[in-house]
Amino acid sequence: MKFFEFIRGEVNESSVKASDSGIGLAVIVIPVENLAFITATKGSVSLTFNNTSLYEYTSLLSGEAVEKTNIQVSCISGKEIELIDDITKFITSKTITQVMKFDAANQSSTFNKAIVNGIDDVIAKVSVNPTIMASGEISKGDPQKIFTDVIGEIYFGDNKPSLDFNHEGLAKYSNADEITAWDNAGTGGSTYSIAANVGDPLNTTGLSAARGLAKTSATIALDDYFVVPNAYTVSEDYTIYMCFRPSTNDDSLGVIYGDDSGDTMGMCFGNAVYDANGGIEKAEGKLSTFKVRHDGRTGEPASVSTRDAEKGTVAYNFPENYIDIDTGETCHVFVIRRDKNFNMYLHSRTGDLVGFIPGFSKYDTIDGKITSLDGMTDGELLIEQIGSGGGIVATSGRSKSFNGSVARFGVIEKDIGTNAAATLATDLFNLYNF
Repeated sequence: MKFFEFIRGEVNESSVKASDSGIGLAVIVIPVENLAFITATKGSVSLTFNNTSLYEYTSLLSGEAVEKTNIQVSCISGKEIELIDDITKFITSKTITQVMKFDAANQSSTFNKAIVNGIDDVIAKVSVNPTIMASGEISKGDPQKIFTDVIGEIYFGDNKPSLDFNHEGLAKYSNADEITAWDNAGTGGSTYSIAANVGDPLNTTGLSAARGLAKTSATIALDDYFVVPNAYTVSEDYTIYMCFRPSTNDDSLGVIYGDDSGDTMGMCFGNAVYDANGGIEKAEGKLSTFKVRHDGRTGEPASVSTRDAEKGTVAYNFPENYIDIDTGETCHVFVIRRDKNFNMYLHSRTGDLVGFIPGFSKYDTIDGKITSLDGMTDGELLIEQIGSGGGIVATSGRSKSFNGSVARFGVIEKDIGTNAAATLATDLFNLYNF
């Protein structure tokens, strides 16, 4: 029997068995006999397969269908038909080699007309959720379920957030009004509703391409932040999501969330100044950096650059609108995940995994109790400030809190996984992008 072998990247902690978008699906091997048909578009060949889904049976609503598994492979432009001929000849020939390989991880292929230089050259989609055939969109279920599982125009399904500050909570303010309160729309309820601020964050309702967000947002200057009451805490795995527009007036992105003491800090900052208790009291801004620390940890925060594609990630430089002021995307979406092993993941607005930090907890230390080492990823997520952390306000020098407009910030009290995180990221971008 002959097989197709498609490899997008190395198998790691973020790898999944199936993915609606293809994100996280590192390798898939499919028998040739499952091939349904081959099509081509300019610069790529698409192979569709029968009987290659994760589930053998699923109950669908009228008008829905589960898409067949589809693999798209890049090829030399103008050589699409020749690549298809090479594939069909391999299938029908009596060769010793039984595997047709498309390996983007090692940049090699059985066929010289295929292009496999990177992860975007092999896109493998094994559907998890059914599709609405009329629109091509992923189905969210019956209307009643959609109604109960939507918060702030985003469908969460079984992954409802406990903390969610969204544009609907700002509806009572006029443009340029100071935002003194922001209701929590998550399941945590009014216990965590914002009722105080530092400085004077302002409501922004005027929607334009220049402002870059399609919904009302909170504009936060360097000396502003919101106060989240009652010590919102998550002890183990979690998912944070956020949508914002960074100011192009600053050369870096600063602290976006944190606690009062400067233990919990995220997500893009540079060199820090620590107080006597190990809390961060000053932090420089930073470009293209995924950096986090949690409550009770006093070492250097865990950090990784997103500029390089490694450990299954896609290279990504941000803030895009600072790096390229003329054409860079203004609407920024990030989804941060921590799994049960304290591994940290960062997804961009496209859903791609752009940052990975391996887990390092006190249980990995010599006596299982040390909490002061550099790069630790455990500890409680404690959020008491949005727009800053540790009370950082940029009155002088290089210390930077966030500067820009926040349209959405929320926390789900579990790791929702690679596929759901990718879907959430793209849903947020589609909602808030102007």
